[in-house]
Amino acid sequence: REWGATDLVMAVMPARDERQRIGALGTAADYFLARGVTWAQDAWVEPDDVATWELAAGEVRANLALLAEPDGWRDQLPWFVEVKVSGGDRLTADAIKFFADGVLESGTAHMLEPYCGCSGHGMPNWSPVELAAAVTAVVGLGFQPHVHAIGDAGVRVALDAFAAAASVHGHAGRPVIAHCQVVDPADVPRFASLQVTANFQPLWAQLDADQELLTQPRLGQVRSSRQYQIARLLHSGANVSFGSDWPITSGNPLAGIAVAVTRQTADGNPHGGWLPQERVSVEQALSAYTAGVARQVGATDWGTLVLGNRAEFAWLAVDPRVVEPLAIADIEIKALPK
Repeated sequence: REWGATDLVMAVMPARDERQRIGALGTAADYFLARGVTWAQDAWVEPDDVATWELAAGEVRANLALLAEPDGWRDQLPWFVEVKVSGGDRLTADAIKFFADGVLESGTAHMLEPYCGCSGHGMPNWSPVELAAAVTAVVGLGFQPHVHAIGDAGVRVALDAFAAAASVHGHAGRPVIAHCQVVDPADVPRFASLQVTANFQPLWAQLDADQELLTQPRLGQVRSSRQYQIARLLHSGANVSFGSDWPITSGNPLAGIAVAVTRQTADGNPHGGWLPQERVSVEQALSAYTAGVARQVGATDWGTLVLGNRAEFAWLAVDPRVVEPLAIADIEIKALPK
């Protein structure tokens, strides 16, 4: 539904020349470095994007997740292999991105039970059989499957696809589910058992206007209480990593940490936090943005302060563990990584 609308505009937009595209990546690099980010993932890369990334690679190390299309993924396999860059330094392309579903706000996230007030279950982008076949194929080629899944049915279909790949290959290629907004209780332990990284955007775990006006009315009380189960998945033994989904929302990790710790909006609402059982400690939030991400991508030389690792870290003006949690978002970065 979303792409059907935007494609009407994209089809008639003038093409951006390569200088503009390279400049856009330079702007993104400056944005991330100013916020202490030294590694990023472009989680939606199409064929025309690869050459631009290769020309622009530099200040920020990046990983490219190549977009797999439901109606053409088999034909894409040779392209995936052609552009795969594994074990490089500044730029890698060893992940494949799948969109299992859409988003809750527009009713396109795939749900196990119908949305409140209607009979619809959302709009899955892949059939379970095709997603399992595609994930199994790319894992066999040495890629990491990275699945966008918002609804509880989208999450389940992704987990089933990883299980299918593991049954063939003995592993599922360090699988990732991005967003994990609603997870059915029966599926929580499957993250750890299948070694799936739950990649959250913690800034979204707050009771803002979108939640109150768009999301919760579509979910109802019970399913609303299953949103962004960060602490529960962490305590289950799953690897939890944090990201931003920038430029959709802020790419500032400190702002994400503030919400993960408080589950509150910037003005402190609600008192005690929204779904406070899902709050995490500052240390856990810091780890999710660093070591959790490193585990997600299989990195062994960054993500932790260990002798011999890359010296990629930012110098903060104050220890985030000693300030009021909501103030973490405003901590000054005194020096940037080099």
